[in-house]
Amino acid sequence: HKFAESSRNMFDLIITVLAVLSTAYVYYPNDFFDSRLIRYVVMVRVLRLARLVAAVEMFSLIASISLDVLGRASAVLTLLFCVLYCFASLGVSIFGGMITRDPSDPKAFRVLNTDFSDNDYWANNFNDMFGALNVLFNLLVINNWTECADGFEAIAETRATRIFFLGFHIVGVILVNNFVTAFVINAFIKQWDFRQERVQQQVLVQGEARFKGGEAIFKADLITGTKTDLEGEYIAKIREQNILLDMENQKDLLRTVFTGSNSLKS
Repeated sequence: HKFAESSRNMFDLIITVLAVLSTAYVYYPNDFFDSRLIRYVVMVRVLRLARLVAAVEMFSLIASISLDVLGRASAVLTLLFCVLYCFASLGVSIFGGMITRDPSDPKAFRVLNTDFSDNDYWANNFNDMFGALNVLFNLLVINNWTECADGFEAIAETRATRIFFLGFHIVGVILVNNFVTAFVINAFIKQWDFRQERVQQQVLVQGEARFKGGEAIFKADLITGTKTDLEGEYIAKIREQNILLDMENQKDLLRTVFTGSNSLKS
C-alpha cells in the first residue's frame, strides 16, 4: 500500500511494465522487429528529472514565476500569433505550390544548386498553413532566413520576393517579437524582485505571529490570541502559491491551521 502511495514508485512501475511488454512484443516472432520501441519507452524515465523543479527551491521559484508571466503575457502572445497568421496567409496566397520536388514541374529545377536545396530546406514552404507557419517560425528566430528567402527568389525568378521576407523581418521580428521578449523579461524581473522582497519581509503582528516570507512563527503560550500552557515556538510554512497573498489572507490561512481545520494545509 505504501508503495502505491508514491507517485514516483508508480511511475517506475509503469515504465518497467511497458519496457517488458515492448521487449516481448519486439522479440516475439512477428512482423514488427524495430528495437527502437524499447529505447523510446526507457527514455521516458528521463522525465523523472522533472521532479527537480519541485525539489530544488530555486527551480521551483523560476517555474512558478514563468507560469505566472505566461498568463500575463497572453495578450502580447496573441498579437504575435496574429502577425504570424496574417503573414502565413499572405505567403500561401503568393508562394503556395512553388516549392516542389515533382520532376514534371519545371519550377522544381530552379531552386537546385542554391543554399536552399543544399541545406535541404524543402519542408520550408508555403504550400499549406502548417508549412507556412513553420517557415515564419524559422524567420522569427532568425534561423538562416536569408537562405530560405534565396530559395523563393530563385524559384519565382524575381527579387520582389525579398519584400515579403524583409517585411516580416521588420514587423514580426524587429517590432513584435522584440516587444514580446521585452515584455516577458520585464514581467519576470518584476515578479522575481517582488517575491524576493516578500521572502525577506518580516511583519510582527501583536498577539498573532512574526511573519517572514513563507513562514509564520507563533509563540506557543499565545496562539491566535489564545493563551496556552505550552512553551517554545510553532513555525507554520505557507505553500509557494500562497506567499503572494496579502498579509491578512496569510493570517487567515494560518489561523485555520491552528484552529484545527483540515480544509487547508500550510
